[in-house]
Amino acid sequence: MNLAILHHHLNRGGVARVIENQLRALDTAATAGETWRAAILYGGRREGWNEDLPRQLRRIRLSLHEVPALDYDSVRETNACGAGSLADQVTAALSRLGLSPKSTVVHAHNHSVGKNVALPAALGLLAERGYRLLLEIHDFAEDLRPDNFRQFSERMAGGAPPAAWHGSLYPQARHIHYAVLNTRDLKILRDAGTDTDRIHFLPNPVTKTGSLPPRELARRKLAEQFGIDPDQRFILYPVRCIRRKNVGEALLYSRLAPAGTFVGLTLPPLNPAEIPVYSAWKRAAEELGLPACFEVGAPGALSFAENLSAADLMLTTSVAEGFGMVFLEAWLTGNALVGRDLPEITIDFVQAGVQLGLLEPRLLVPMDWVGRERFRAGLAEAYGRALAAYGRPAPADLTRWIREKAQEDLVDFGDLDEPLQRRVLETACESEHNRLRLFGSNPRVESALSIVPVGAAKRIEWNRDRIEERFSLASSGKRLLAIYRRLFATVPQEERPAPLESPERILDRFLDFNRFRMIRA
Repeated sequence: MNLAILHHHLNRGGVARVIENQLRALDTAATAGETWRAAILYGGRREGWNEDLPRQLRRIRLSLHEVPALDYDSVRETNACGAGSLADQVTAALSRLGLSPKSTVVHAHNHSVGKNVALPAALGLLAERGYRLLLEIHDFAEDLRPDNFRQFSERMAGGAPPAAWHGSLYPQARHIHYAVLNTRDLKILRDAGTDTDRIHFLPNPVTKTGSLPPRELARRKLAEQFGIDPDQRFILYPVRCIRRKNVGEALLYSRLAPAGTFVGLTLPPLNPAEIPVYSAWKRAAEELGLPACFEVGAPGALSFAENLSAADLMLTTSVAEGFGMVFLEAWLTGNALVGRDLPEITIDFVQAGVQLGLLEPRLLVPMDWVGRERFRAGLAEAYGRALAAYGRPAPADLTRWIREKAQEDLVDFGDLDEPLQRRVLETACESEHNRLRLFGSNPRVESALSIVPVGAAKRIEWNRDRIEERFSLASSGKRLLAIYRRLFATVPQEERPAPLESPERILDRFLDFNRFRMIRA
């Protein structure tokens, strides 16, 4: 069996990191004497890619091959690449490598996210030509990425409504299988019409943290560059500060933390559209005198390993994740994790035995700090805008739904937009009485923020063992190998793949009001 891996690019981070870790996992799981041939086909960009990886793998012969038409539509010099042309270029590359349909599994990553609108149909043509496909979904265009979703209509379907093309993003055939990062996404694809036996739960492999630099040296550097003394506590939020990472809540945690505690956020956003909101939060932290430091992991600051060594605790406040690596990686660094829970994601980790009791699914704040009418109007407007971006009408009456989001005169901080979050933050900073009032509605937050490494040692050890048992390279490799072998055993059907039966249910799930957050609109 040969393996062909397809992705738009191999630039550092994100999916490229997953691809590298999956290859390491497969290399670990392959039996002695077994040799795999793997080829990565990508658009041509590979900034930060590990060029030594082919030499580091023992049982996999890895090669990289550029197919420019695979890259993002926005990156290629010309966008005039249809599905047929893309399929022909990929097929030609596979043929040159001797990777025939009879001997090869094609593992494509993020095919339907909307970065290359020709790719879903091109993969359907590959399946029609006899290639067995594993389509791994990391992100959905339906998950509040309306610009991506519209690209399919405008550039692939001539402006036709989703009913005419949506199902084609998820081609269906007995030799086309899907891989998802969590059971939430598994249920979404199942409910939309994909056979359960063709959907595979494939969580990202989690690698062990290498040896960290001495804590004393890391703390000295932290003091020199950011003024955080060695005897002050340092809570690390390893984050690229985009809106869905909920930066305002991290600043609120800096206000709630015990005296002598600083919160450090590692990296600024890269997307220019995110910069204004990020800059506003930096100004707010300075104006309110909050014990928070930005860009502690930027070039010239502390390395990621130095930040981990310096940390006393780790924090997450994100309101949306595809996999949520921080929920696992924190414990492998020897740090406990506090902050926001995302139950639709973390349920898989909890069922694997990972203890996440220091996290809370909500951070409740008084509605009188927000303004009930302002919250109602803002939420209704933002939700209506999100629906309209997908061509859907707003409900006639949101009163009951909005009332459910604000029960007992409290509202989740994560349900607010940035101006309302700023108002809450200002009120929390007005007095110690206001600070203590927040602990009244969030009684477990105070103890979580006060925990010290010694006090969390047993929990850290327990979680490390569970994570290494269920999400390590070894366990991930066995899971991936089983999927490949099961897919390879299928007999490709000769007819053209069918569209997904009920793709509108994917939109229904991601546009559900109960999971909507204004900071994602």
